[in-house]
Amino acid sequence: MMETRYEVLVEEKDSPMLFGVAGGEGLEARRLTSDRAEAERLVDALNRNGLSPAHFWDVIEDFRHFW
Repeated sequence: MMETRYEVLVEEKDSPMLFGVAGGEGLEARRLTSDRAEAERLVDALNRNGLSPAHFWDVIEDFRHFW
């Protein structure tokens, strides 16, 4: 089974630019933050911990409420 890798999504047309997260299996959470470094830290944590796609939306929901 191949591990899902996550990456930062960039919405350049928005002002300010907004960032989100994309992963395998068509997972995309757009417009999460205007802070690129924050989005990069989230992606780094998802990849470092090998987040399963089954838990992606739980983590995104926590991010929206707590970060």
